[in-house]
Amino acid sequence: MKGPTMKLHRSTGLAAAAVVTALAVSGCATRASESGGGGGNVKTDVGVTEKTITLGAMSDLSAVFAPLGQTLVAGNQLYFQERNADGGICGRQVELEVVDHGYDVQKATSQFIDLEPDVLGFVQLLGSPVVAALSPQIASSGAVTIPTTWSTDWLDKESLVVVGASYPNDIINGLDHLLRAGKLKAGDTIGHVYFEGDYGSNAVDGSEFAAGKLGLEVEAVAVEPTATDLTSQVNRLRSAEVSAILVSAGPRQTASIAGVAAASGLDVPILANGPGFDPALLKTPVGGALKKNLYVATSYEPYAGPSETAQKVATAWAEANKGKEPTIFVNYGYASAAVLGQALDAACDNGDLTRAGVEEALRGLDAVDTGLMPILDLTDASTMPTTDSFISRVEAGKPGGLAVVEEPFTSEVAAEYAAR
Repeated sequence: MKGPTMKLHRSTGLAAAAVVTALAVSGCATRASESGGGGGNVKTDVGVTEKTITLGAMSDLSAVFAPLGQTLVAGNQLYFQERNADGGICGRQVELEVVDHGYDVQKATSQFIDLEPDVLGFVQLLGSPVVAALSPQIASSGAVTIPTTWSTDWLDKESLVVVGASYPNDIINGLDHLLRAGKLKAGDTIGHVYFEGDYGSNAVDGSEFAAGKLGLEVEAVAVEPTATDLTSQVNRLRSAEVSAILVSAGPRQTASIAGVAAASGLDVPILANGPGFDPALLKTPVGGALKKNLYVATSYEPYAGPSETAQKVATAWAEANKGKEPTIFVNYGYASAAVLGQALDAACDNGDLTRAGVEEALRGLDAVDTGLMPILDLTDASTMPTTDSFISRVEAGKPGGLAVVEEPFTSEVAAEYAAR
């Protein structure tokens, strides 16, 4: 079965080369394409020929979010491989140009300048600092870009299309779950460890909003992405007598928090945004603490979840990546690619595969079903396309390390936050 051509762009490092090689897969499930057989008379401009559609993927394959970035690329690959095997999109095969910016803004800026003239749009742009640096260039280029960030900061930005529920929304829904489960009560103090910027600071806005509505107190503690020993931060939260710890940071920070908390006797639930969990942590000394206390809130179903699509994607990924560890980002990579794929289908039906035509088509989609996320309404650029969140718990031994404990829902406080 033919898959999308995964090109290693000339500014990409060896880490990305290894990932691209690993993703040279040969089998997957297929899906009927509504517009895969036509497209001969459509308008085109950048990144589209009579035979190909070229998209970009700018990821972190070697630094802070490397395990997540690698599996995010894999999810993108699986979707477009499926479409290519079924005749392509608009009668064309999809090619992906992948670069590894290593969570380095300067490197990413150079890569974007190099890559942007060759692609129709970007199926992923990972890293809040990178998105912040490149957003003006994305707007001026008109290249539709799906950022791997769920910050409300990026709403209503030209050519940036956030796919999913926001960081604060997931935190609010997660807090609602903990309250209903009896893990928290009114009057409790919650700690919130976060990265400054549009990821963590945005999530803290949600926890503080929820706290005001639910009768909680928030002790917020900022950390750097390079911080791996959070002993002092956890001791501060222990002194504040927190009843739960929220994490809007990376997997390394989640691991340190869980380990230090367990060692100091701080036995409380830990609620993380999706980017804060990597199943590889379960094979470390903190695995037991994570199994006991960690919750993860996301708007995308965890890997190998109960849905038919999640099971299909898990089977395809496992066949293509034997011996490698999947993460929750496999599913998000597939889902975000499906969003862009459906936008390309609509643009083809409209006879316009230009950058402007694709953005117009995407903003006309009011009920996108990826099979892995709640139904998405992309028509209003000023709002998130969903406010529903999955709540998952660690399940050691399960591929991906997470199991759904509550299907997608929107709490009253999350709905109120979204309507502000």
